[in-house]
Amino acid sequence: MKINIGQIIKLYRYKQNMTQSELAEGICSVSHLSKIENGSKEANQDTINLLLERLGISQEKLSQKARHLLSLLDEFQMNMYFYALDQAEQNAEMIIQHEEQFFSLDLGIQYHLSLFQFYLLTDKQPLALKTHRVLKKFEKTFIETEKEIFEYLDGIHQIKIGQLEDGLKKLESCFSYASVEQSDLYYHYAKALGNMGQLGDALEATHQAMDLYRQKNNFKRIIHCTLIHGVISLELKAYQTAKKYIKEVILHTSLHPDAYIKMSAYFYYGVLLKREGDFSSAVPYLLDSLNYFNQEQIEDRYCETLYEIATLYAEYDRKKALPYIHELLKQPRIQPNCLYMIKIYKLMIEENPLDLKTYLVEAALPYFEHNELHSEYLFALRTLLTYAGAELDEQAYKSYTKKLLDHLTVYLPYYKKA
Repeated sequence: MKINIGQIIKLYRYKQNMTQSELAEGICSVSHLSKIENGSKEANQDTINLLLERLGISQEKLSQKARHLLSLLDEFQMNMYFYALDQAEQNAEMIIQHEEQFFSLDLGIQYHLSLFQFYLLTDKQPLALKTHRVLKKFEKTFIETEKEIFEYLDGIHQIKIGQLEDGLKKLESCFSYASVEQSDLYYHYAKALGNMGQLGDALEATHQAMDLYRQKNNFKRIIHCTLIHGVISLELKAYQTAKKYIKEVILHTSLHPDAYIKMSAYFYYGVLLKREGDFSSAVPYLLDSLNYFNQEQIEDRYCETLYEIATLYAEYDRKKALPYIHELLKQPRIQPNCLYMIKIYKLMIEENPLDLKTYLVEAALPYFEHNELHSEYLFALRTLLTYAGAELDEQAYKSYTKKLLDHLTVYLPYYKKA
């Protein structure tokens, strides 16, 4: 391991409130010490030993410190792999306290890569973005394994900020990298494929991840894979299969506490019940998950859950829907398609047919059609004809009716499959 001896000397000199003149006296000139500290001059070993002796440290002590820091990183990585987030949080706090020492011992890149992984794992997006920027500055200095790990983590980062195709490509390039944990790679690859609607491939990647996690007895990640399986089954409308897997997750998280996954399972179980039309049973699961995501400040999941509750009440009990709609409209991270949908529901509930017609014709329908959001486009056409049809002239009414029938004719197989 390469040790930046000049940086270490400077660090310990600062800690002891010692000037360069005080440290250099009788050993070397101040200018010589300055060059050593800045890395612009290599000193002979005798000079280094004398400077370290005056600072009260030794080469052996530095080696011990390096081994200690590496052990901290190893423990941090292990806790992240087994999803022991409380312990990983403690690890993160500890290594941050040693940031200067990581860099002085030439472990700065490993330090930032580990923190980047942790921030991605715990959905701390502002900190992940900040760490990503730091790593990009050092990217040209990476050794091969650091390049591979950064490409893998960068792929996850891109997926989390919505750049699904770019993130997926990066993950696909990582399957040949020995430095990247393959079980985690398959896990994130499965999630990305699911988000892109490639459900069959997502299911296959989930099975691959689960098999690898089983080999290492990574029980929490097995539970996570079970949840992905349940979510994919939900999207495929295999509701009984989805119910089986999601209930299994809820049971296991009672035995092996994992609040985030439990509340995620509650969310999907609520969505499942909502899609089955059992609105009253869905509400408690969705409200529990909403309160948790709000308390933990997990903004994306909070918005997602708000949307499900708002649209549920819009169909089930409209008076209760408006507070959730208003709260959702305040959220900066709401997805564009959800924003269009929720504004439609708002105008429907407020019984404002003229504004509803204007919004549908000028904003929502063009957006849904342009982005090929078939279900949303169909919903908007039906809403226009049902709730704002009286605001259309006869020609426009016939035109939108024809669009609705044409759309159903073309995409009826899609709706049956979806």
